Amino acid sequence: MSTKIKLHHLSKIEGHANLTIRIDNGKVKQASLNVIEGARFFEAIVRGRKYDEVSILTSRICGVCSPIHAISSILAVEHAFGTKVTHQTKLLRELLILGGIVQSHVMHLYFLVLPDYKGYSSAISMASDYKSVISKALKLKALGNDILIAVGGREVHPFTCVVGGFSRMPDKKELGILLKRLKEAKKDVLETAKLFTSLKYPKFERETQHFALHPDKYGYLEGKIICVGNMCIPTEDYLSHFNERIKLGSTAKFVTAEGKEYMVGALPRINMNYDKLSKDAKKFVNWKIPNYSPFLNNAAQAVELVHAFDRAIEILSTTKWKEEKPVKITPKAGRGIGVTEAPRGILFHDYTFDSKGYLTKANIITPTAQNLKNIELDIKAFLPGILNKSREEVVIDIEKLIRSYDPCISCSAHFLKVKWL
Repeated sequence: MSTKIKLHHLSKIEGHANLTIRIDNGKVKQASLNVIEGARFFEAIVRGRKYDEVSILTSRICGVCSPIHAISSILAVEHAFGTKVTHQTKLLRELLILGGIVQSHVMHLYFLVLPDYKGYSSAISMASDYKSVISKALKLKALGNDILIAVGGREVHPFTCVVGGFSRMPDKKELGILLKRLKEAKKDVLETAKLFTSLKYPKFERETQHFALHPDKYGYLEGKIICVGNMCIPTEDYLSHFNERIKLGSTAKFVTAEGKEYMVGALPRINMNYDKLSKDAKKFVNWKIPNYSPFLNNAAQAVELVHAFDRAIEILSTTKWKEEKPVKITPKAGRGIGVTEAPRGILFHDYTFDSKGYLTKANIITPTAQNLKNIELDIKAFLPGILNKSREEVVIDIEKLIRSYDPCISCSAHFLKVKWL
């Protein structure tokens, strides 16, 4: 007996994706995740552009991860030209990324994940019964937005971060207000971590490769080495290990490492860098390290929220801000790679420039493209243990698994249509 499950337009993810599952005589024969976003051609759009225009365009790749795309782009340019920025610029960039982490993780956890575990179809439907919880989420999301406004100029697609530094410095008074608000909201973040680390997640674990940057401190910016278990890969050599391929029926590329699937994101970051978390963040890691359950990526994001608050408070409490202009840029022919940690995992921006500073080649690899193959194989391994459930329950469990990766295919969502054959 053959059963085919088609999930058209997966809901509560950022973008358009379909899933097809085929089961023959109780055995899972196919689990195919297809991205149906229209091709966007960003790598071609930026070709021929001058170096100072590129980040303005690439930040438009995503409305959720726009700060990390902008900064990854800027880092690639600076590495190509050998540009060195000031310590203050690095701190402001880190603040911008931390604001993006807060903004993205809060939205994913409260508005896309929590309804699954509370038995609601959406955050809107659960709002009347969980008014205080949703209010807390909106407050935290607004704080993340305001960090981006203060440092980057606006809450989406920041424009003050430029090659060499910042086009304008944040207002010191505004930064002081942010510090006060972060301290006051810390209790809400601790409650968030308590909530999402105590949810009853499905018992499923599949050991696979986990990749994360391995910086000196727990962070998202300029980690120089990518580590997996005992293997370390120099960032400039990433193309020798990571391979993008086109999949029939999908507009997104699927990425493998040494020919094998792998996972990136909050859980791999904690697996690799647990010892670098803040003291309060470590208290909520109530699972073994390393751990390979994709469902725990939700809990790991909640832990990262605590660390993000602690680090932002540390930066704002200890830094004496001063007025400074971006450093001088001297274009030259060359290649630069900006490798960062986006909310959903490792992000690559790889640019080649001519002697006048015009971009001749670009390669951008997003975290979701790296996770897609791992998601497929997780679904295939997860299904046999839930086939005794009703069709509706099977679909819900599959959705929970996919959403645990926080896939960011683009900034939109569709209600789920399921077709059983």
